[in-house]
Amino acid sequence: MKKKIKNTTVSLWCFILVVAIGLTNLNATIWKTSGENIIFNGGKFLSFFLLLAGFLLMSNFKKKKEEKLDSSSGNAWKYTMKTYSRLYPALLGGVTLAFIVKNVIEGTKITELFSLFMNSLWEFIGLSQVGTFGSTLGNASLWNGPLWIISAIIISSLILYYILSKSEDFFVGLFAPVLIIFTTASVTLTNSWINGIGNGLFRVMSIMSLGVLMYYVVKYFKNKKFNETLTMTFSFIHIGLALFIIFTSFKGFSWNEFSNVIISFIFLVVLLTNKDYISALYNNSKLCEFLGNISLYYYACHIVFALLLSTIFPEMGYHASIIFNILFSFCWAFIMYYFDEFVITPIFRKDELEPKVIDKKNVKKPNKRKMIA
Repeated sequence: MKKKIKNTTVSLWCFILVVAIGLTNLNATIWKTSGENIIFNGGKFLSFFLLLAGFLLMSNFKKKKEEKLDSSSGNAWKYTMKTYSRLYPALLGGVTLAFIVKNVIEGTKITELFSLFMNSLWEFIGLSQVGTFGSTLGNASLWNGPLWIISAIIISSLILYYILSKSEDFFVGLFAPVLIIFTTASVTLTNSWINGIGNGLFRVMSIMSLGVLMYYVVKYFKNKKFNETLTMTFSFIHIGLALFIIFTSFKGFSWNEFSNVIISFIFLVVLLTNKDYISALYNNSKLCEFLGNISLYYYACHIVFALLLSTIFPEMGYHASIIFNILFSFCWAFIMYYFDEFVITPIFRKDELEPKVIDKKNVKKPNKRKMIA
């Protein structure tokens, strides 16, 4: 039997981009007005993860459709709950850590903690804000701002999967293009996301919808027989975009979200097609797979350590803060990941651990005569 190839290049880039985003938030939190010669100030490729989320949603939809499990509401809820169960431990860990750290630093009275917790209940549940970075919920501030995107992905998954299940043709031919054009026009004309709505839900839904459409592009290239020219072309695009993303992140070049989405779209098509020479170097890499696994937990806690560094070590230099922010975030992400893997999963996700039960009644017994012959 041919061994299945794991595409761990995508996992590697999930970690690289999460670290870049974390350093960008570190700069914005501490060093923005310090006069430092800031590096790595362009990690704004959240669209990479939103496109990937849309692609995975469509992959699941197609798989269920092939299995003829076409109950729209049922599959939408099942997929969303599975997504929620995978994302929630990291989200809860990030919010809880931020809640504790911020209240300890600010010296909040014990009598006020319960009120703050109740006012932030939706954030602890993982369904608050839906994209309103830095807003308030009741009387409590948003404890861990970057986690808005996880809440938005969870809610968007339910909406998009439901519409897709009702009519794939409607989604692909009308809903997704209109939504993408609408949000793109809003960003282009106002240089901000849709005014009056107050959150980034439309932004997330739009980019995830593009990720759904990206599924067809990836499928086309996966089914296409690659010759040497096409393989080399994809290899050069892979190297070129990788260097471009890293270079522009270091230099802090910025442009509108639409341009970032296009760059992420092309890059992901190459990575997910997985037929170039560069991807082959990283396939089946346990290290890349591990880094991809902890990237979510890294993202969940990085902003908290930026706050801790600025409070506990106010005299720490810029470059030292980068090193320690990566180090502390990585170590805590490592702890959170293994706690989720070996404590939460065995208790709450037993179905993921149990091997498939073989129906012995339907298994055909071998013909002994043929075996002897």
